[in-house]
Amino acid sequence: MEYLQDSKEFADAAKAAEAPSVIIQNAFKAAEFSLKPVAYKFNERIRSHTDAKRITHKIGPDIGRAFTELLDIYHGSYDRKDGKRAGRAIELMEEILDEVERYLAK
Repeated sequence: MEYLQDSKEFADAAKAAEAPSVIIQNAFKAAEFSLKPVAYKFNERIRSHTDAKRITHKIGPDIGRAFTELLDIYHGSYDRKDGKRAGRAIELMEEILDEVERYLAK
């Protein structure tokens, strides 16, 4: 699927970036794009961050928690104060991508 390829490209960009804000923003976009095929399984579309958050909670509480934390980090990245949380953003992104992959394989 195209969205999964886009997600992988954002994930690769997040891992290759040096600026914390770029790492965080790419990690978030990777996670959000990976959810689009899941939304289609629910006959829904993701038009906002709130839609994406709702989809993660439909998958399960752990991915919902991870996405909510990543969303908070993402919002803080615009203040350029989250340099220390860039590594956490990568961890959460990978957790979400793994869970989405398992979910779509069902």
